[in-house]
Amino acid sequence: MDETKKWDPYASYKKGFRYYKISPSSLYYENQLWGALHKAWVGYTIAINKLEFDKEEHYAKIIQKLQGQLDLEVSNFDCLN
Repeated sequence: MDETKKWDPYASYKKGFRYYKISPSSLYYENQLWGALHKAWVGYTIAINKLEFDKEEHYAKIIQKLQGQLDLEVSNFDCLN
């Protein structure tokens, strides 16, 4: 007789998958935060090149928030001063 497989919340931790460490300051995995930070930097760079100042401020705030969640040094932006 085949037993049904039960869901194990620690299965990924036991197997050593890449999503294993949750950031203490948020409910996201650290790899997800790094990916979001990379995308925010790309958006910030594009906004500067297209002279879209409202988007530049938006991405700068997101970058600072993510850097704080990852316990990195928070960048200073001229557009937020």
